[in-house]
Amino acid sequence: MNTQLLRTALAATLLVLAACQPSTGNGAIAQGIDEAQKGLQKASKEMENAKQEIAQAQHKLDTGNMSLSDNGNKLPKAEITPAGELLIDGKPVAMTAEQKALGHAYRVQLQGVASDGIAIGMEGAKLGIDAAAGALKSLMGGQSADEVGKQAEAMAKETIKPKVEQLCARLPDLLKTQKAWAAAQPEFRPYATMDQSDVDDCMDKQDWNF
Repeated sequence: MNTQLLRTALAATLLVLAACQPSTGNGAIAQGIDEAQKGLQKASKEMENAKQEIAQAQHKLDTGNMSLSDNGNKLPKAEITPAGELLIDGKPVAMTAEQKALGHAYRVQLQGVASDGIAIGMEGAKLGIDAAAGALKSLMGGQSADEVGKQAEAMAKETIKPKVEQLCARLPDLLKTQKAWAAAQPEFRPYATMDQSDVDDCMDKQDWNF
């Protein structure tokens, strides 16, 4: 995810909301609107660059090796190839057909989670830009900052929350496959860092307040 895009989108949103606040003169409001318009233009340009970066990241996710977390235990680097083979410190681990099938299933499920994460990040940046643009339009129409905030919240619930729910819904099966592979392959076991608390935390946060 293009972090500069996220910062620019956030800055544009904050500038618009700041322009909505009570002011001692029309000059400050006009300045706020002008700065917000510039911020939106910059964010829109960076969104196009981010789309290319996202496409590259998705391609790498589909075709490259995926790194496994060691949960801070300083273990040798572990990866899963697109075929489901386990590499540790760059060397392939001997695998039976069953182990490779579990590794492949785990990779496919992990890939789905990662793809959802990419989509959420991109949608979040787009939402920031859309919210800022909507706030600017509302400001010019005389709406209050409170009304603008409620509109932004509604947009977040409509666009981002379903994607988060989709990601969370993948986790139980991912955990189940991880456990099966860890049971069948001792070399993978130290890298099986996901547990039930990860699933529960994601599920609990589905009803977050935006």
